[in-house]
Amino acid sequence: MDHLVIGLAYGKFRIAAITGKDTVEEARKRHNLSHTATAALGRSLLGAGLLASSFKSDKERILLQFRGDGPVSPIVAMADRNVNVRGYCENPQVELELNSQGKLDVGGAIGSGMLYVIRERDNYEPYTGTVPIQTGEVGDDLAYYLQISEQVPSAVGLGVLVDPTGEVRSAAGLLVQVLPGVPEEDIIQLEEKLMNLGSLSHRFDQGETPESLLDDLFEGWNKLEERPLKFACDCSKERFQRGLFSLGREELSDLLETQQSVETVCRFCGEKYEFSREEIEELMKKA
Repeated sequence: MDHLVIGLAYGKFRIAAITGKDTVEEARKRHNLSHTATAALGRSLLGAGLLASSFKSDKERILLQFRGDGPVSPIVAMADRNVNVRGYCENPQVELELNSQGKLDVGGAIGSGMLYVIRERDNYEPYTGTVPIQTGEVGDDLAYYLQISEQVPSAVGLGVLVDPTGEVRSAAGLLVQVLPGVPEEDIIQLEEKLMNLGSLSHRFDQGETPESLLDDLFEGWNKLEERPLKFACDCSKERFQRGLFSLGREELSDLLETQQSVETVCRFCGEKYEFSREEIEELMKKA
């Protein structure tokens, strides 16, 4: 089952690990993603879930927006405290050649540009952090954001493995954050462990779990919480109805002149909502 695990290691590191094969596969099917777009959006969804692991309130949520010059950009991913994730990319069918390491070219798909991280909290103005995209590999960029915008030294690893048919074989992520006052030698030891970790996507394809991954990295770590992960959207026909109503009577009338019904599509999840001519006429009466 897809889930997120949150823990503490030695009182020195805040840790979180996530597995999301089914969640990323759901995104792939909903948006008809190419192999490269699956990896790019999948990593972004998992990254948003990892960043949401620190949330305390159900009203909190985070939105990641990669606005690069690559052919798949922009990519948008959102997550809340309960690790409900959703997102989309601008050009979901774009496919790229494998990179020089023989892997899906996520960095090339996203390209150079800016990463925007928007945190929303109940009764607070949204906070937006902005940093230049470093590699476009997603994990590196989120670690850079945490270091620069939130002054939290962090390591972020993300991986999505896609088989030749396009189906997702594994999807996983790891977040390690250094707590204040940790000696430099402990940080160096951690960096060595992370460098020798290997591919997360391949490890999880071979049966790794968030718990076993953290066991391998931090013997005797303390598990604080576990949360289920799923692809979920809060769109509804009522919400799209309000959007149509806001167009006004004249624009709704123009719509009916060219079509018998109106179909709306949610960008985040691909769900379609159709409004009949009678429903549009009813909205016009209220407008």
